Amino acid sequence: MEKYMQVDSMNNYCEQIVKKKMSPQTVSGIVIGLILVTIIVFVSVYLSTYFGWLVPVALLMFGLGAYLIYYIIVNSGVEYEYTFVMGELRIDRIKGKARRKRITVFDVKSIDKMDKLIDPETGKRNIDISKHSLVLRAAINETDPSTYYVIIHDKIRQKPAVLLFCPDERTMSMIQPYFSIALKKKFFMAKNEEKKKAAESKEKNIDVKKTETKESFVEQEVKAEKQESKSSKNAKTSKNKKNKK
Repeated sequence: MEKYMQVDSMNNYCEQIVKKKMSPQTVSGIVIGLILVTIIVFVSVYLSTYFGWLVPVALLMFGLGAYLIYYIIVNSGVEYEYTFVMGELRIDRIKGKARRKRITVFDVKSIDKMDKLIDPETGKRNIDISKHSLVLRAAINETDPSTYYVIIHDKIRQKPAVLLFCPDERTMSMIQPYFSIALKKKFFMAKNEEKKKAAESKEKNIDVKKTETKESFVEQEVKAEKQESKSSKNAKTSKNKKNKK
């Protein structure tokens, strides 16, 4: 899920908020954790009714359980804010819509390479991120088709890094003018290829519809001929019966 906050194309400025999707494993872990905390709290409270000395322990467990549940729920919501200003992209991670931490700052001109993380045709990754020492994650998730990887020079750590993020069309339109000539050519060719595929798909759909229409017309003609032949045969049979009489 993502929403656009602000765009000012005159001053080369825009903001984009991207909400991280939790993986099924993370969701399962949170659910299991909440169930375990709830069981421990209820067991402690139940036992305290039989053993008076367990009352303080039960209260402590209840308080810790309530805090853990609150902490998990609040911190499960993670958003990433992309702020583009005059050729520079800044990315912040926001937890619980309150705590903010800057992940990276880099000049778009420093992008060495950029591509989709998952190849749409093969379904395989275009890069092995395990081979890179610094990987910065600011994407919806790593399996989302809108996730890109870029090799940048991170200004915070002053070293090369692989960044995973999900720029939408408007963010892309803002950063593309700052791409190197090689990157511009690549994205221009990719865009033309997408248009070509879309046109071919459209033509194919039109041909399929024409074929279906033609087949339907032929079927109707055959059906009409059969009906006419049947009617003619019935009329002939009826006439022969009358002549015999």
